[in-house]
Amino acid sequence: MRLPLMAIVSVLGLVAGLEQAYAADLEWEVESPFRFYKVGSSFILHEKAFAAVRGDAESPVPADIVLRTERRLNDPDCRDRTTPAACGNTAGRGYEQSRLGWAAKTNSTLCYDSERRPRGYLAQCERKYSWGAAKEDFVLPEAHTVTVWLGAEHVQAAGNGKCTWIWQPHAPGAKAETRTLSCAEKLTIPRVPYSVDRSRSGVTVTVKLPDGRGFADPNVTVEDLLIVGLGDSFASGESNPDRPVTFSATRQLTYDPVAVRDEVATRSLKPKKGEEEDAPAYGLASGDSALDWKTLPRRRLEDEEKGLQFRLGSRDFAEAYDRRMAQWVSADCHRSQYGYPFRVAMQLALENRHRAVTLVHLACSGAEVAAGLFLEKDAREQFDKPNSKTVPAQFDQLSDLLCRGGSAARTRAATYTLPFYSHGSTGIGARSVPMRWCPPEQRKRGIDVVLLSIGGNDVGFSALAYYTISESASAVAPIAALIGSSIRFGADVTRVYLGVLDQRLKAVKDALHDGFGVTPAQVVQTSYEPLQYDETGALCGMRPTLGVDVHPKLRISRERIQEASVFQGELLARLECMTDASRRRDCPSGLATGRGTGFKLVTEHLPKFAKRGVCARDPQRAQLDGTMMAMPRKDASGDFAPYNPANTLPYGHRWRLFHTPNDAFLTANTHKEGVSMFDIMQPAYAALYSGALHPTAEGHAIVADSVLPQVRSVILSKQTPPAVASGRN
Repeated sequence: MRLPLMAIVSVLGLVAGLEQAYAADLEWEVESPFRFYKVGSSFILHEKAFAAVRGDAESPVPADIVLRTERRLNDPDCRDRTTPAACGNTAGRGYEQSRLGWAAKTNSTLCYDSERRPRGYLAQCERKYSWGAAKEDFVLPEAHTVTVWLGAEHVQAAGNGKCTWIWQPHAPGAKAETRTLSCAEKLTIPRVPYSVDRSRSGVTVTVKLPDGRGFADPNVTVEDLLIVGLGDSFASGESNPDRPVTFSATRQLTYDPVAVRDEVATRSLKPKKGEEEDAPAYGLASGDSALDWKTLPRRRLEDEEKGLQFRLGSRDFAEAYDRRMAQWVSADCHRSQYGYPFRVAMQLALENRHRAVTLVHLACSGAEVAAGLFLEKDAREQFDKPNSKTVPAQFDQLSDLLCRGGSAARTRAATYTLPFYSHGSTGIGARSVPMRWCPPEQRKRGIDVVLLSIGGNDVGFSALAYYTISESASAVAPIAALIGSSIRFGADVTRVYLGVLDQRLKAVKDALHDGFGVTPAQVVQTSYEPLQYDETGALCGMRPTLGVDVHPKLRISRERIQEASVFQGELLARLECMTDASRRRDCPSGLATGRGTGFKLVTEHLPKFAKRGVCARDPQRAQLDGTMMAMPRKDASGDFAPYNPANTLPYGHRWRLFHTPNDAFLTANTHKEGVSMFDIMQPAYAALYSGALHPTAEGHAIVADSVLPQVRSVILSKQTPPAVASGRN
């Protein structure tokens, strides 16, 4: 039923004449406010965990709220969590589901198309609500669903009586609606209008009680935030797939093409002349050492579940193997819901229920400023289908989403000069990169906050990290051949790239302004977490094979760790200088960023990682934790040790906040396409390119907790008080 305007005015006048409405009189919240999800149940999963760890709702939100929520969501359902084996032996009903992590439950409910090529956000996303479904523009919604209810005191006073609700949209000429419900019932307003013009957003809600009293809230207006995540693997969620790989409790996989009796590529890693003679061999014959390096845990496949045995090398086996690969929001970028931009955006929706959050998360593993933000880059995996080999530039993806008319409407041209180089080479040249931006008047809306992690790949830090866990270039050369690039070089090369990083960051600042109208104060950039320390704060390397025995050629070198650690300090110092030159006294002169980009650089999380690096063990049970870091393999009795890989806890609590190569193999298990799955180098590829040396889900939660204060500050600075209606004509 709709009421004429005069009736609305009459009711509003009655309410004003009876009582002034207080916060406890009428309450409201946005239904399904995290717009990345199609269904409300996915948000409710987080909402319940948040409520359980929130504490007193009247007190400030705890500083570690995301970490608390993470543990509530991801603690596996077992009585004893000290080891994977102990957890499996004391498993509860929800053990199998909880062991896979919370994101496995929500991965199928995203407003993101992971099947199309290239992958991308749905321009129109059908979202389901308590009242039905609505197709919404993902970037700019026309409306939100809001639930309104009486305060508990008034519900009690009304008893079984009926309440008359009226809501009047703020937009001129919009019609009011009314509904009569039991006063104990909540009112659902299916479509509360939203517009970038705040005066046209929201509704005025009034309610008349059975005893004649009435209350009103003239500003039921949803704040919709647009949060954008850009950058590299330290933001994408690399090493933390939404659904990890599960492993067989009994079956293994031997990476030996001869055993499969197929004509496939083979490689030998036996020491060559001049290499260390005592290094373990990795040839085709079993018995190269007491440990069978070639035989490793195997994914649990459907043949095992059906009591069958697919022939190795058969099409059935290959297809079954692919069907059980890890699942990501976007596999080409190894982007997942565990990345810290996702956790920041989710927390913003949880802590303010008058708010909706629209997240566009584009961070991609391997991204640099050049190949990543400005230009397309190679896909991380699943590039065997058309339009799958490369990932479109993040700036292009964002422009297409924000621009009315898509890419065809991007008519504003600009050119940026960037330093270019081939990784592993110290030769640097300048190149002009043309871009096409959306004119400001064609943008659907402005961006509220940009979450940025960039620079590590620009200076080759991943190659330096691999340098620290391999004894020679030849050890990883076959892996480099698989991806067609150099993956290992020292700090002498990375320092050359560091010398021109300021030019690239200056281009990022300019592009955000030119293409999206983003000011530097709206950009929150994260510094890189230290991964090189053990539980005592000492450098890793005292136990060279700790967490890396998935492959015999991987060994942690303390000397190389020291070299990388010194360079990381230089990188972090340069990031500080490039954001705000006044932060340090030793900033070099002549940086392209001048006095700084003005981005807000977050470093508060770094001390929290200082004793929780890739080799760190739980100080309370260091020996046991170290044992559990070994790669499970079958012993002489035929049992897996130190635990069964079927009991792996990818998202269970760990002291270390970085994934080891062993962890990465047992979590994402990425295999190289186009090469035999039994190739002798697949285990090393699966270890290194599944996210080794990247933060765990807990690590991302800690980063999110440190980023949130800066993001809240940006949002607060952009808010303007709602207009107050004047009584004058």
